[in-house]
Formats: sequence, structure tokens, C-alpha cells
Amino acid sequence: MTTEPPVVLVMVPAEVAPGETHPVVNVKAPNPEPESPSVASSGGDPVNDASCTSASPFSYAELEDKLKQIPPSLTSIMPSAKMFEMVESLVSGLRGMANQYDLFTDLLRTTDYMKTFATRRKDAEDQLRLRLAEAEASLSTVREDNEALRAKLAEAKDREESSIAPQKEELEREFAAEREELEADYQKQVDDTFIFGYRCCMKKNGIKGMSLQFLRVKRRNFKAAP
Repeated sequence: MTTEPPVVLVMVPAEVAPGETHPVVNVKAPNPEPESPSVASSGGDPVNDASCTSASPFSYAELEDKLKQIPPSLTSIMPSAKMFEMVESLVSGLRGMANQYDLFTDLLRTTDYMKTFATRRKDAEDQLRLRLAEAEASLSTVREDNEALRAKLAEAKDREESSIAPQKEELEREFAAEREELEADYQKQVDDTFIFGYRCCMKKNGIKGMSLQFLRVKRRNFKAAP
């Protein structure tokens, strides 16, 4: 089974006057030898597959240069290895842009999360500061009340001491007077008891005519004796 040779569109350069177009001529190409896919797709030029598949680190400047190198009219130009390299660079650049877009989206999401976390943390710190201020205010109020109570207690203590001192002195004087009276009464009772006993003894022994003054003197001498 025979196959017809492929028809290749070839631009034939010629001196063309301004404003005129040169027609495209269909030229039958000879039946070529079996070629590798990379050579066939590049129009006869060998293509390094490793250079096409392994993309260099992405750079926007390199991508811009590659895009500027692409001619404006691609319909009348045969594809070449350089064009495939440019397309590969373009695809790699677009993939890098997509990856960077995803990375940038993740960074934005992380930034939003950090902003939310920082806002909540700030709100919690503000609430803690407010509670601390309220606690300090209440503590200051309690301290003021405590100082006022201490002042009142000191004043009441001074007033009590000032009112108790005269009462104490008066009570001490009254107690001293009562003690003197009790001592006098006790001494009188002792004397009376002694005299009564002496009289009973005199009466029992039949002694008469001894005065009471003698008994008192004798009683005093008896008390003074060691």
C-alpha cells in the first residue's frame, strides 16, 4: 500500500513590490526517511528532548524576552525547534505563574488567619487590661476604706482612753477609800473581839478594875512584837 508524500507549504522569497502579496505554492516533498518524532515535529532540525522537558528556573524577564521573540504572523512560518523551546518556556512560565498564584493565595489565607488571630489576641489582651484596671481600682478603694477604718479605730481608741483614764483614777480613789474603811472596820472588830475575850478571861478569873485603855495599849504592843 503506497502513501502519497505530504504536501508542505513553503514560503518562496521573491522580490515583491510594496503592497503586493506573494502566493503560497504547494510543493510536494519527497518521501523522507523515517524520522524520530522530535525531528519530524521540528521540521528537520534535531531537538534536544532534555532541554525541552527540563525547564530552567522561572523568570518573568526571560518569559518576556521569549514572548517578544515570537513573530506576529505564525500561519506562514514553519515550526522549528526554537519555536518549540519558546512554547516550552511559555508553558513553564505559565505553570510557574500558576504555582506562584497558588502560593500567593496560600500566603494571603495565612495572612488573613494571622490577622484574625492577632485581632482576637489583642481583644483578649484588652479585656485582661480592662479587668486589671478594674481590679486595681477596687483594690485602691478597699485600701482607702481600710485606712479610713484604721483612722476611725485610732480615734475611738484615743477617745476611749481619754474617757477611761479619769474613770480609772476615780475608781482607784474610791477603792482606796473603801479599803481604808474596811481596814478600819476590821481593826475595830479585831479590837472588840480581843477586848471581849479579855473581859471573859477577867470575869472568869475574878479580875476587876482594869481599864480598857490598858487593854488597847497591850493589844498594840502585842501587834508590834515580832
